[in-house]
Amino acid sequence: MDHILLKVFIGGCALSAVLILWGFMHYIFSPQIKEPDGEARITGKCGDTMELHLKFKDGKVVDTTCWTDGCMYSFNSLHAAAELAKGKSPEELLEIDANTIKEYIGGLPSDHMHCAQLAEETLQAALNDYMVKVTRQKSHQDQAKKQKTLLSDQM
Repeated sequence: MDHILLKVFIGGCALSAVLILWGFMHYIFSPQIKEPDGEARITGKCGDTMELHLKFKDGKVVDTTCWTDGCMYSFNSLHAAAELAKGKSPEELLEIDANTIKEYIGGLPSDHMHCAQLAEETLQAALNDYMVKVTRQKSHQDQAKKQKTLLSDQM
């Protein structure tokens, strides 16, 4: 009996090591967007962490990358949010909610609806990050124009 328990314990440890190594390698070697326009990393109440990066061009999302350490429902929900975001404007991104994500992946068990909600929250946080950066950039440009105008008026 002790021999069987030892084998189960060793097998469980080996499986755990493989899963941890796979998660680490997946995170390290997953393609990343260099200098994303919007990004977010959120950990939900369940302990799952989701990360999403957005790249915009001409006011639309042209590329996304995402990562999660969560279950398959979290993985599917986050990847669905990333796919749904592609080609959308900031205004259109606001329309993507947990139900849209749930429908895109073909449904979720009721006890995993929080995965789609976390994916929505992560997407909206990445959008918010983008909007803050755009607003800050516009503000700096406006200030530079005002200073130029003031200097030219003084001459």
